[in-house]
Amino acid sequence: MRSNETGAFILSETKNGERIASCGGRISTRPGTAVELYKKATDKQKNLNLVSKVVSSGHKTILEHHHFNIAFNNVSIFVEQFLIEFRLASFTIKSGRYVNFSKAGFNLPEDFTEIQKRKITKHYQKMFKMYDSFVQRGVPVEDARFILPYGIKTNIYMSVNARELIHIICTMIYGRGKVFGEIQKLGLMLKEQFDLRYPGLIESNQKYYDSQDFESTVAQPCEKIEYVNHSVKLLSYPVNAMETLNTFASMTHQEFDFEKSLKNDKMARLLEHFNYTFAVKDFALIILKHFTRHRMQSLSTCPISEMVLSNRFVMPESISCDENLKADFEKCIESNRKLYNDLVSDGVKAELLIYITPHATATNFVTTINARELLHFCNLRTCNRAQWEIRYLATDMLTQLKRVDREMFVHFGPSCYTYGVCPEGRLCCGKQIEMKEKFENLE
Repeated sequence: MRSNETGAFILSETKNGERIASCGGRISTRPGTAVELYKKATDKQKNLNLVSKVVSSGHKTILEHHHFNIAFNNVSIFVEQFLIEFRLASFTIKSGRYVNFSKAGFNLPEDFTEIQKRKITKHYQKMFKMYDSFVQRGVPVEDARFILPYGIKTNIYMSVNARELIHIICTMIYGRGKVFGEIQKLGLMLKEQFDLRYPGLIESNQKYYDSQDFESTVAQPCEKIEYVNHSVKLLSYPVNAMETLNTFASMTHQEFDFEKSLKNDKMARLLEHFNYTFAVKDFALIILKHFTRHRMQSLSTCPISEMVLSNRFVMPESISCDENLKADFEKCIESNRKLYNDLVSDGVKAELLIYITPHATATNFVTTINARELLHFCNLRTCNRAQWEIRYLATDMLTQLKRVDREMFVHFGPSCYTYGVCPEGRLCCGKQIEMKEKFENLE
């Protein structure tokens, strides 16, 4: 494994992972304490045989005791978007908000012809040059990246248990990832490494994915470019949330103070009973990653192969406020449109076009999220430290929530507002008084 090699690599894992997993299979049916069973489980082959037998009978929980730490090295941003949808894994990702990506490089699948690769490479070189120009002219790197395509290289750490890793690998190889060459290749790399730990377990799950049908989407030419602004709509919500909370308080003989409960986290679990559904339209594709990382939600998005067909784009305010920057941004999007149409005329499949799709591409999604996760979401995303577009999104969501149930959401907002303390340390914006006034009057 070379430091600059593209691929997926298991870096570390639970010591004696298969031994602990096998003990999980023994503890419910055999006498002895947990430690006694572990001390006896010294035969690795017997352990593996037992794990295979228990898992084949449908009891896969035992695999959750074995954890893996994995590096995705120099993979595309597209791979990052694909992976973070697996909510039972933990991710730490190189941030396009803080890291300059001008020398990042890019990945292109082998499916492109050499002529197409040359055209795409020329386009990338132009975009990296303009990215540098934007940064030199004072555009934040988080906004300059809007012109960069989704094939740029990034790096990721993922931690995950064996059960979810099997699901991820199978999805990459046999499921919806199989139509994307880069993703399937990475899945095969992980399978080879996982097979050394648990031979045959991947194949035993293959049948659950083979029946899934993932046909290629036919790409259509893009004739017109639109620049759009986001919109958020609260679709559904409980009408008696506070009544339910007060009922519970009376049933358990507690004095219920909502504000104190939030600050002490004593009643936070109760908030999980209340679900809110939002339709989110015309946000930049890059923002979908920020939103997806909030795991406690049900999120429905367009298939990635359809996202590339969008002719709608988001322009950051730091660029649109300057006529010269705006003109250069529009040239970049137009250059992308010409390349896109050129590749479509060559018969390139839609799923491959993700590698030239700009971060600025607008996308839509629907999410259902409970009030406890909304509290966490608002604490992070209405903060001045949050990326501007998701900050607008979170503030719009909170505004609509307060309109339908002000008593429930009156204390929701950034951490400095909800808890009276900023967690950002030296990166604090220093505007706690202004933030308190803003969110007290938000309506």
